[in-house]
Amino acid sequence: MGQDRTLARGARVFGSLLLAALALISLVWIARDFTKADEVVDVWWNWAGLPARAEDGVWVTSFLEPTLVLLYTVAAVTAYRSSSSGAILACVGSLTAVLRVPGLWNLGSDWMQGVPDGLLSKVLFSTIATVVLGLVLVVTAVVGRRPAQGPSTGYGYGFPAQDTAEGSPAGPTRGGAVTAFLLLGAGGALLVAWEIRAVQQVGWDRYEHLLTGERSIVRLLDSPAGWVQWSVVVLSLTAGVAALAGAPFSRPLGLITAAPLLALGLFAVAFGVKTEAFGHFGDLGIEAQLRLLTSLYELVAGAAVLLALARGEQRASRALPRYRGGGSAAYGTSPQTW
Repeated sequence: MGQDRTLARGARVFGSLLLAALALISLVWIARDFTKADEVVDVWWNWAGLPARAEDGVWVTSFLEPTLVLLYTVAAVTAYRSSSSGAILACVGSLTAVLRVPGLWNLGSDWMQGVPDGLLSKVLFSTIATVVLGLVLVVTAVVGRRPAQGPSTGYGYGFPAQDTAEGSPAGPTRGGAVTAFLLLGAGGALLVAWEIRAVQQVGWDRYEHLLTGERSIVRLLDSPAGWVQWSVVVLSLTAGVAALAGAPFSRPLGLITAAPLLALGLFAVAFGVKTEAFGHFGDLGIEAQLRLLTSLYELVAGAAVLLALARGEQRASRALPRYRGGGSAAYGTSPQTW
Protein backbone atom coordinates (compact mmCIF):
# COMPACT_ATOMS: atom_id res chain seq x y z
CA MET A 1 0.00 0.00 0.00
CA GLY A 2 1.34 3.38 -0.93
CA GLN A 3 1.86 5.98 1.69
CA ASP A 4 -0.90 8.12 0.17
CA ARG A 5 -3.45 5.32 -0.08
CA THR A 6 -5.74 3.79 2.52
CA LEU A 7 -8.92 1.74 2.52
CA ALA A 8 -12.44 3.05 2.22
CA ARG A 9 -14.63 2.52 5.27
CA GLY A 10 -16.74 -0.14 3.56
CA ALA A 11 -13.64 -2.14 2.62
CA ARG A 12 -12.35 -1.95 6.20
CA VAL A 13 -15.65 -3.19 7.61
CA PHE A 14 -15.85 -5.98 5.04
CA GLY A 15 -12.26 -7.00 5.72
CA SER A 16 -12.85 -7.11 9.47
CA LEU A 17 -15.88 -9.35 8.94
CA LEU A 18 -13.84 -11.71 6.77
CA LEU A 19 -11.18 -11.91 9.47
CA ALA A 20 -13.84 -12.66 12.07
CA ALA A 21 -15.16 -15.47 9.85
CA LEU A 22 -11.66 -16.94 9.53
CA ALA A 23 -11.22 -16.83 13.30
CA LEU A 24 -14.57 -18.55 13.78
CA ILE A 25 -13.65 -21.40 11.42
CA SER A 26 -10.44 -22.11 13.34
CA LEU A 27 -12.24 -21.83 16.68
CA VAL A 28 -14.80 -24.42 15.59
CA TRP A 29 -12.06 -26.97 14.85
CA ILE A 30 -10.21 -26.17 18.07
CA ALA A 31 -13.44 -26.77 19.98
CA ARG A 32 -13.87 -30.08 18.14
CA ASP A 33 -10.43 -31.27 19.23
CA PHE A 34 -11.17 -30.30 22.83
CA THR A 35 -14.25 -32.50 22.78
CA LYS A 36 -12.22 -35.45 21.44
CA ALA A 37 -9.29 -35.16 23.87
CA ASP A 38 -9.04 -37.38 26.94
CA GLU A 39 -7.84 -34.32 28.85
CA VAL A 40 -7.96 -30.67 27.84
CA VAL A 41 -4.18 -30.32 28.17
CA ASP A 42 -3.71 -33.05 25.54
CA VAL A 43 -4.72 -30.53 22.87
CA TRP A 44 -1.87 -28.23 23.90
CA TRP A 45 0.67 -31.04 23.79
CA ASN A 46 -0.71 -32.13 20.43
CA TRP A 47 0.01 -28.62 19.16
CA ALA A 48 3.53 -28.88 20.60
CA GLY A 49 4.12 -32.09 18.64
CA LEU A 50 3.86 -34.62 21.45
CA PRO A 51 1.83 -37.79 20.87
CA ALA A 52 -1.58 -37.59 22.49
CA ARG A 53 -4.64 -39.75 21.95
CA ALA A 54 -7.84 -38.38 20.47
CA GLU A 55 -11.18 -40.12 21.03
CA ASP A 56 -11.49 -41.15 17.38
CA GLY A 57 -7.75 -41.27 16.77
CA VAL A 58 -7.76 -38.15 14.59
CA TRP A 59 -6.54 -34.65 15.45
CA VAL A 60 -7.66 -31.80 13.21
CA THR A 61 -5.81 -28.77 14.58
CA SER A 62 -2.12 -27.95 14.87
CA PHE A 63 -0.21 -25.06 16.42
CA LEU A 64 -1.31 -22.95 13.44
CA GLU A 65 -4.92 -22.76 14.64
CA PRO A 66 -4.36 -20.90 17.95
CA THR A 67 -1.74 -18.75 16.24
CA LEU A 68 -4.09 -17.74 13.44
CA VAL A 69 -7.05 -17.19 15.78
CA LEU A 70 -5.05 -14.63 17.75
CA LEU A 71 -3.76 -13.06 14.54
CA TYR A 72 -7.24 -12.83 13.00
CA THR A 73 -8.72 -11.34 16.16
CA VAL A 74 -6.10 -8.63 16.52
CA ALA A 75 -6.13 -7.88 12.78
CA ALA A 76 -9.96 -7.65 12.66
CA VAL A 77 -10.03 -5.04 15.41
CA THR A 78 -7.03 -3.11 14.09
CA ALA A 79 -7.97 -3.14 10.41
CA TYR A 80 -11.22 -1.37 11.18
CA ARG A 81 -9.52 1.75 12.56
CA SER A 82 -6.01 1.82 11.12
CA SER A 83 -4.76 3.60 8.01
CA SER A 84 -2.58 0.51 7.49
CA SER A 85 -5.70 -1.63 7.06
CA GLY A 86 -4.92 -2.32 3.40
CA ALA A 87 -1.54 -3.82 4.23
CA ILE A 88 -3.02 -5.72 7.18
CA LEU A 89 -5.70 -7.36 5.04
CA ALA A 90 -3.28 -8.14 2.22
CA CYS A 91 -0.64 -9.66 4.51
CA VAL A 92 -3.06 -11.73 6.61
CA GLY A 93 -4.89 -12.89 3.50
CA SER A 94 -1.68 -13.93 1.79
CA LEU A 95 -0.43 -15.76 4.88
CA THR A 96 -3.76 -17.58 5.21
CA ALA A 97 -3.82 -18.72 1.59
CA VAL A 98 -0.18 -19.82 1.65
CA LEU A 99 -0.52 -21.87 4.85
CA ARG A 100 -3.83 -23.50 3.86
CA VAL A 101 -3.29 -24.26 0.19
CA PRO A 102 -1.41 -27.59 0.76
CA GLY A 103 -4.61 -28.97 2.26
CA LEU A 104 -6.30 -28.66 -1.13
CA TRP A 105 -4.18 -31.47 -2.56
CA ASN A 106 -3.49 -33.46 0.62
CA LEU A 107 -7.01 -33.81 2.01
CA GLY A 108 -8.27 -35.35 -1.24
CA SER A 109 -5.37 -37.77 -1.64
CA ASP A 110 -5.68 -41.57 -1.54
CA TRP A 111 -3.19 -41.83 1.30
CA MET A 112 -5.69 -40.13 3.62
CA GLN A 113 -7.47 -43.47 4.00
CA GLY A 114 -8.51 -44.29 7.54
CA VAL A 115 -9.95 -40.85 8.24
CA PRO A 116 -13.75 -40.88 8.51
CA ASP A 117 -15.18 -39.62 5.22
CA GLY A 118 -17.56 -37.19 6.87
CA LEU A 119 -14.82 -35.55 8.90
CA LEU A 120 -12.43 -35.43 5.95
CA SER A 121 -15.04 -33.78 3.74
CA LYS A 122 -15.81 -31.13 6.36
CA VAL A 123 -12.12 -30.31 6.83
CA LEU A 124 -11.62 -30.12 3.06
CA PHE A 125 -14.59 -27.78 2.60
CA SER A 126 -13.43 -25.52 5.43
CA THR A 127 -9.93 -25.46 3.92
CA ILE A 128 -11.33 -24.41 0.55
CA ALA A 129 -13.41 -21.72 2.25
CA THR A 130 -10.37 -20.48 4.19
CA VAL A 131 -8.21 -20.21 1.07
CA VAL A 132 -11.00 -18.35 -0.74
CA LEU A 133 -11.49 -15.95 2.18
CA GLY A 134 -7.75 -15.31 2.28
CA LEU A 135 -7.71 -14.43 -1.41
CA VAL A 136 -10.79 -12.23 -0.99
CA LEU A 137 -8.93 -10.34 1.73
CA VAL A 138 -6.13 -9.61 -0.72
CA VAL A 139 -8.60 -8.49 -3.40
CA THR A 140 -10.37 -6.26 -0.87
CA ALA A 141 -7.05 -4.64 0.04
CA VAL A 142 -6.39 -3.88 -3.64
CA VAL A 143 -9.78 -2.70 -4.90
CA GLY A 144 -10.86 -0.87 -1.74
CA ARG A 145 -8.13 1.76 -1.83
CA ARG A 146 -8.71 5.48 -1.80
CA PRO A 147 -6.43 8.50 -1.43
CA ALA A 148 -5.37 9.20 2.14
CA GLN A 149 -6.41 12.55 3.58
CA GLY A 150 -2.98 13.59 4.75
CA PRO A 151 -1.10 13.41 8.01
CA SER A 152 -3.11 16.09 9.79
CA THR A 153 -5.60 15.18 12.49
CA GLY A 154 -7.83 17.94 11.15
CA TYR A 155 -7.64 20.17 14.21
CA GLY A 156 -5.22 22.57 12.58
CA TYR A 157 -3.19 23.35 15.70
CA GLY A 158 0.00 21.48 14.88
CA PHE A 159 -0.85 18.25 16.71
CA PRO A 160 0.94 15.19 15.31
CA ALA A 161 -1.02 12.88 13.07
CA GLN A 162 -2.40 9.64 14.45
CA ASP A 163 -2.54 6.32 12.61
CA THR A 164 -6.29 6.41 12.17
CA ALA A 165 -8.19 5.21 9.15
CA GLU A 166 -8.17 8.74 7.76
CA GLY A 167 -4.41 9.29 7.78
CA SER A 168 -1.46 7.95 5.83
CA PRO A 169 0.02 4.57 6.85
CA ALA A 170 2.89 4.94 9.30
CA GLY A 171 6.24 3.30 8.61
CA PRO A 172 8.54 1.81 11.25
CA THR A 173 10.79 3.96 13.40
CA ARG A 174 14.45 3.86 12.43
CA GLY A 175 15.41 1.84 15.47
CA GLY A 176 12.47 -0.52 14.99
CA ALA A 177 13.35 -1.01 11.33
CA VAL A 178 16.96 -1.94 12.08
CA THR A 179 15.91 -4.26 14.91
CA ALA A 180 13.33 -6.01 12.73
CA PHE A 181 15.83 -6.36 9.88
CA LEU A 182 18.47 -7.96 12.09
CA LEU A 183 16.13 -10.27 14.02
CA LEU A 184 14.02 -11.39 11.07
CA GLY A 185 17.05 -11.73 8.83
CA ALA A 186 18.85 -13.89 11.39
CA GLY A 187 15.69 -15.94 11.98
CA GLY A 188 15.25 -16.55 8.27
CA ALA A 189 18.91 -17.55 7.92
CA LEU A 190 18.60 -20.04 10.80
CA LEU A 191 15.53 -21.65 9.26
CA VAL A 192 17.27 -21.94 5.89
CA ALA A 193 20.25 -23.62 7.55
CA TRP A 194 18.03 -26.18 9.30
CA GLU A 195 16.13 -26.96 6.10
CA ILE A 196 19.39 -27.54 4.26
CA ARG A 197 20.44 -29.83 7.10
CA ALA A 198 17.15 -31.73 6.79
CA VAL A 199 17.79 -32.34 3.10
CA GLN A 200 21.24 -33.71 3.93
CA GLN A 201 19.83 -36.00 6.61
CA VAL A 202 16.81 -37.52 4.88
CA GLY A 203 17.60 -37.00 1.20
CA TRP A 204 15.57 -35.08 -1.33
CA ASP A 205 13.00 -37.83 -1.97
CA ARG A 206 11.86 -37.84 1.66
CA TYR A 207 12.34 -34.11 2.13
CA GLU A 208 10.02 -33.48 -0.81
CA HIS A 209 7.22 -35.01 1.27
CA LEU A 210 7.95 -32.45 3.99
CA LEU A 211 7.30 -29.76 1.39
CA THR A 212 4.19 -31.23 -0.21
CA GLY A 213 2.77 -33.02 2.84
CA GLU A 214 2.43 -36.38 1.12
CA ARG A 215 2.19 -39.11 3.79
CA SER A 216 3.60 -36.70 6.37
CA ILE A 217 0.47 -34.95 7.68
CA VAL A 218 -0.71 -36.24 11.05
CA ARG A 219 -3.14 -33.39 11.86
CA LEU A 220 -5.70 -32.70 9.16
CA LEU A 221 -5.39 -28.90 9.15
CA ASP A 222 -1.63 -28.90 9.57
CA SER A 223 0.61 -27.63 6.79
CA PRO A 224 3.72 -29.59 5.75
CA ALA A 225 6.66 -28.81 8.06
CA GLY A 226 8.97 -27.77 5.25
CA TRP A 227 6.24 -25.67 3.64
CA VAL A 228 5.69 -23.76 6.88
CA GLN A 229 9.40 -23.20 7.43
CA TRP A 230 10.04 -21.87 3.94
CA SER A 231 6.94 -19.67 4.14
CA VAL A 232 8.26 -18.10 7.33
CA VAL A 233 11.68 -17.69 5.70
CA VAL A 234 10.24 -15.77 2.74
CA LEU A 235 8.06 -13.61 4.98
CA SER A 236 10.90 -12.89 7.43
CA LEU A 237 13.38 -11.84 4.77
CA THR A 238 10.81 -9.76 2.91
CA ALA A 239 9.61 -8.02 6.07
CA GLY A 240 13.17 -7.41 7.28
CA VAL A 241 14.33 -5.81 4.03
CA ALA A 242 11.12 -3.77 3.71
CA ALA A 243 11.49 -2.51 7.28
CA LEU A 244 15.06 -1.41 6.64
CA ALA A 245 13.84 0.47 3.57
CA GLY A 246 11.21 2.20 5.72
CA ALA A 247 8.24 0.95 3.70
CA PRO A 248 4.94 1.66 5.53
CA PHE A 249 3.61 -1.83 4.74
CA SER A 250 6.63 -3.36 6.51
CA ARG A 251 5.10 -2.68 9.93
CA PRO A 252 1.98 -4.83 9.50
CA LEU A 253 3.98 -7.36 7.48
CA GLY A 254 6.63 -7.59 10.20
CA LEU A 255 4.07 -7.82 12.98
CA ILE A 256 2.17 -10.55 11.13
CA THR A 257 5.37 -12.45 10.31
CA ALA A 258 6.39 -12.36 13.97
CA ALA A 259 3.30 -14.41 14.87
CA PRO A 260 4.26 -17.71 13.19
CA LEU A 261 7.93 -17.17 14.09
CA LEU A 262 7.04 -16.73 17.76
CA ALA A 263 4.65 -19.71 17.60
CA LEU A 264 7.34 -21.97 16.14
CA GLY A 265 9.61 -21.06 19.03
CA LEU A 266 6.91 -21.23 21.72
CA PHE A 267 5.69 -24.72 20.92
CA ALA A 268 9.21 -26.03 20.31
CA VAL A 269 10.27 -24.68 23.72
CA ALA A 270 7.16 -26.27 25.28
CA PHE A 271 8.17 -29.57 23.69
CA GLY A 272 11.68 -29.23 25.09
CA VAL A 273 10.39 -28.45 28.57
CA LYS A 274 7.93 -31.35 28.54
CA THR A 275 10.56 -33.85 27.39
CA GLU A 276 13.08 -32.40 29.90
CA ALA A 277 15.49 -31.61 27.09
CA PHE A 278 16.38 -28.29 28.70
CA GLY A 279 16.98 -30.00 32.03
CA HIS A 280 19.49 -32.34 30.40
CA PHE A 281 20.90 -29.77 28.00
CA GLY A 282 24.51 -30.69 28.77
CA ASP A 283 23.89 -34.35 27.96
CA LEU A 284 22.58 -33.62 24.48
CA GLY A 285 24.58 -33.69 21.29
CA ILE A 286 25.65 -30.45 19.69
CA GLU A 287 22.93 -30.58 17.03
CA ALA A 288 20.16 -31.14 19.58
CA GLN A 289 21.53 -28.25 21.65
CA LEU A 290 21.55 -25.98 18.61
CA ARG A 291 17.95 -26.90 17.84
CA LEU A 292 16.89 -25.97 21.35
CA LEU A 293 18.77 -22.69 21.14
CA THR A 294 17.14 -22.00 17.78
CA SER A 295 13.68 -22.49 19.30
CA LEU A 296 14.58 -20.05 22.08
CA TYR A 297 15.79 -17.54 19.51
CA GLU A 298 12.54 -17.84 17.53
CA LEU A 299 10.53 -17.20 20.67
CA VAL A 300 12.59 -14.19 21.76
CA ALA A 301 12.99 -12.76 18.25
CA GLY A 302 9.26 -13.00 17.52
CA ALA A 303 8.40 -11.14 20.71
CA ALA A 304 11.15 -8.56 20.12
CA VAL A 305 9.92 -7.83 16.58
CA LEU A 306 6.42 -7.24 17.92
CA LEU A 307 7.83 -4.68 20.35
CA ALA A 308 10.15 -3.09 17.79
CA LEU A 309 7.39 -2.51 15.23
CA ALA A 310 4.62 -1.63 17.68
CA ARG A 311 5.42 2.06 17.21
CA GLY A 312 5.89 3.79 13.88
CA GLU A 313 6.65 7.14 12.31
CA GLN A 314 4.38 9.20 10.12
CA ARG A 315 6.05 10.53 7.00
CA ALA A 316 4.83 13.60 5.17
CA SER A 317 2.13 12.61 2.72
CA ARG A 318 1.87 13.81 -0.83
CA ALA A 319 -1.77 14.61 -0.14
CA LEU A 320 -2.55 18.11 1.11
CA PRO A 321 -3.42 18.31 4.82
CA ARG A 322 -6.87 19.32 5.94
CA TYR A 323 -7.29 22.44 8.07
CA ARG A 324 -9.87 23.32 10.65
CA GLY A 325 -9.36 26.77 12.07
CA GLY A 326 -6.30 28.92 11.59
CA GLY A 327 -3.57 26.63 12.88
CA SER A 328 -0.82 25.07 10.80
CA ALA A 329 -0.44 21.40 10.00
CA ALA A 330 2.47 19.45 11.44
CA TYR A 331 4.79 17.60 9.12
CA GLY A 332 7.11 16.12 11.70
CA THR A 333 7.29 12.53 12.87
CA SER A 334 5.17 11.07 15.60
CA PRO A 335 4.70 7.78 17.40
CA GLN A 336 2.04 5.62 15.79
CA THR A 337 0.16 2.52 16.72
CA TRP A 338 -0.49 -0.29 14.32
